[in-house]
Amino acid sequence: MSWRATAWAIGQITGKAGRKLLLLALANYADEDGICWPSQATLARDTEQSVDTVQRQIVVLEELTLLKRERMPKRRGQWQGYLYKLPLQTFAAPKVQTVARSPNLRSGQAAKSALTRPQSLRHKPSIEPSYEPSHKSIASIPAERIAAFQKKQEGTEVVQHRIAGRIGDDGWLVLGEMNEAQRSRLCTLERQGRLDDETLRIAVLAIRIEQRGNRN
Repeated sequence: MSWRATAWAIGQITGKAGRKLLLLALANYADEDGICWPSQATLARDTEQSVDTVQRQIVVLEELTLLKRERMPKRRGQWQGYLYKLPLQTFAAPKVQTVARSPNLRSGQAAKSALTRPQSLRHKPSIEPSYEPSHKSIASIPAERIAAFQKKQEGTEVVQHRIAGRIGDDGWLVLGEMNEAQRSRLCTLERQGRLDDETLRIAVLAIRIEQRGNRN
């Protein structure tokens, strides 16, 4: 999941609440480049819409240039899915504005701060208790634990995308030839940071040998 993709999706105008919800669901699966590949059944479940509705809304989002899609290689025993790309390059974070000091102000009237924040970023009091950890507590957490937590939050599609990239140009084809148990094992090792090049090479080699045997 990419916070940049989510922030980008929140700022888009889609025309309908259901369509906006679908865009947010796609952003939830996207990586830092805006790429994701959730199934339409997954999107239907996440947005509580029918698959037909999801398909229609995707077409509209494509017409609005809020996403691009292309067919993914067909996996054995599964429907051929889509690869989605969100145009995150159009997203720009809000900039902090500076306020120039007026020469007419006396020294006792000078502004206390030279910086102001955009209205949308100013703190608003809330009656709800805050559960956000303090900066002190965040700093005390080892970097390894933070990285491990972030990896656990990654969707399966994001992890598989990373593995496919490590395999090479035919990465998706190789993953598609694997059974669910083989893909799950690689994803688990990748999340744990234990999928070294040698382990991945052996797994890929086994699939390619199997492919040659099937051709013969």
